[in-house]
Amino acid sequence: MSWRELLPPWLVIVAGLTGIVLLCVSTKDVPVAPLRTKYGIVLDAGPSHTILFIYQWTTTKANKTGVIRGCSSCPVQGPGVSSYSDSPQKAGKSLEPCLNWAQNKIPAEQHSQTPLYLGATASMRQLNLSHPILSDSLLAALTGTLKSSPFNFQGAQILSSPEEEAFNWVAVNYVLENFFKYDWQGQLVPSKKGMAGVLSMGGTSAQFTSDLEEEKQAPEEGVRLQLYGQTHRVHTHQCPCHGTEQLRRRLLSVLIQDQRTAKTVSNPCWPLTYSQEVQWQSLLAGPCAASDDTRDTPGPKEVFNITGSSNPTACMNLMQSLLNSSSSCSFFKHSLSSDLKPLQTRLLVVSEAMDFMRGTAPSPDLGQAVKRLCGMSIKELIRESQASLDTLADYCTVSAFIFHLSTRGYTLDFDQPAWTAFQKMGDRSSGWTLGYLLSLTSTIPQDSPSFLKGIEPGVWSLLLILFVVLLMGSFLRISYRVMAKESSSSHRSSSVFDD
Repeated sequence: MSWRELLPPWLVIVAGLTGIVLLCVSTKDVPVAPLRTKYGIVLDAGPSHTILFIYQWTTTKANKTGVIRGCSSCPVQGPGVSSYSDSPQKAGKSLEPCLNWAQNKIPAEQHSQTPLYLGATASMRQLNLSHPILSDSLLAALTGTLKSSPFNFQGAQILSSPEEEAFNWVAVNYVLENFFKYDWQGQLVPSKKGMAGVLSMGGTSAQFTSDLEEEKQAPEEGVRLQLYGQTHRVHTHQCPCHGTEQLRRRLLSVLIQDQRTAKTVSNPCWPLTYSQEVQWQSLLAGPCAASDDTRDTPGPKEVFNITGSSNPTACMNLMQSLLNSSSSCSFFKHSLSSDLKPLQTRLLVVSEAMDFMRGTAPSPDLGQAVKRLCGMSIKELIRESQASLDTLADYCTVSAFIFHLSTRGYTLDFDQPAWTAFQKMGDRSSGWTLGYLLSLTSTIPQDSPSFLKGIEPGVWSLLLILFVVLLMGSFLRISYRVMAKESSSSHRSSSVFDD
């Protein structure tokens, strides 16, 4: 028997041996992370209303922290929960329609795995200070309703101001991709942009939140958070009596005392022809004193007619003198020399007034933008916003305050794409809910991955080459046999014709 006839069986033998080698080659288990979507629910029990947020993310994490990709919300009908202090059970009952909505939005098989949390903020903090028993009753009623839902209830509590601001800081830096970013291959990689600070304007106070150096500054203070493989110690500077409402009261107080003899009090920070009758006693309400000096003050029942004169320069000068005489906001005086000096230079401002100015009076020069806003007429203000005129009238005062803050050593960030990204995550005023859930994902166990068998790339390449050689050899052998047969047939045919 010739070697040509032995070749096919030898090829079969080699193929069998190759299969045996494949069974003997060492392999390793390669984990494959599942892409199942997970959900989380956070209720923001704010001063005027409650909103239920549903966030969703895949089970794949970035350095042990989730990557949230979607958000939907359900506004709870009725006032804020603190308004139910006389009937706590109604507060719990008011949540039921939105909880039912959430059950329809989230697959039933994931209800028991979906964390549910409620955080109460400013108004409940005040109620807890003045009437702790009432606030406890409200929380108990809310807890009862949330526990009866099919979701994984995590708790209902009153957030401290530092906690609320810390979670808001997390949300801002998350949407700005300061924790991580996507590279050109779509992979998550650490970001090198650094963290941004956040200035949020409340009604009573302003808060400046920043990330502090590890163990070098006030180690006993701040909220410690573990996010994306790094530890952040977030500290909030409180600035009492510099919130939106208190700035307004303090400004009107100064104007009234300066112009007591006039029939009408002129306010350069209000639009032209806008006016209000203000009782002196109303300026004394709240935790802050309305007057910054000891001059002779009006009687509590005395009423003053205050009319806007729309004078941007006078308004900015008045606000500057007001802040220079203020003694209640320490971080303005020591912003550059404070022991709690922030690492970052960027400061994102969370304020409705600045949002309005960004859309209606954009300018690379903040001072010019403020002057443009302060010079707008009532018609222009109403045309650009659906907010009440009383709210719009005070936007100039707040924007002038923030401008003077920028002259104290802080760099304000008014990047429009940054705000567009922030607003995509739902209600920007409830940014703390996003920050809270991001911090919570680090404690939620990741789904167990499935495994595939894998071999080393070098071994795989050698086996591929061996199979290619076998296939080529078999193909050449078959081609040779066909050609040999055709040649033999042709030779016999020619022999017949020759005979």
